Amino acid sequence: MNFSFALIHPLLVHFPVGLLFTGVLFETYGKLRSEPAVERAGAFNLRLGYLFIFPALGAGLLGLSDIEMRDNFRDFISKHILFAFSSLFAFSLTLLASRFLHGRMGKILYTIFSFVGFFCILATGYFGGELAHRFDLPLQLGMD
Repeated sequence: MNFSFALIHPLLVHFPVGLLFTGVLFETYGKLRSEPAVERAGAFNLRLGYLFIFPALGAGLLGLSDIEMRDNFRDFISKHILFAFSSLFAFSLTLLASRFLHGRMGKILYTIFSFVGFFCILATGYFGGELAHRFDLPLQLGMD
């Protein structure tokens, strides 16, 4: 079997998803419960998860060339890609708001962008899971 980015992508993607997911949850919990250590842990997870988006996204995009595009899952791949880039965009705005916007408006925008990113990550994972479990991607590559 030859090297395939489509086979590598599922191995890479779970780490940033977990970090971003827990980052938003921990930060929110820490803010609501006035627990600064939990809030800092969430902020750390969010930033580290953001960095690991890039290898996962790169492997996914490179892996597209390894997949024979079929009509039965084309819509799922399109939505998976749309929400992956939406996640990247939302978390980019989150970190930009954190860095450059201070005060009440900066906190509001940071919270909004992080929750938009959170739900985009959930949608990305849903469509990725459908591709893996309903359509057996990328496992079908090993059967060629």
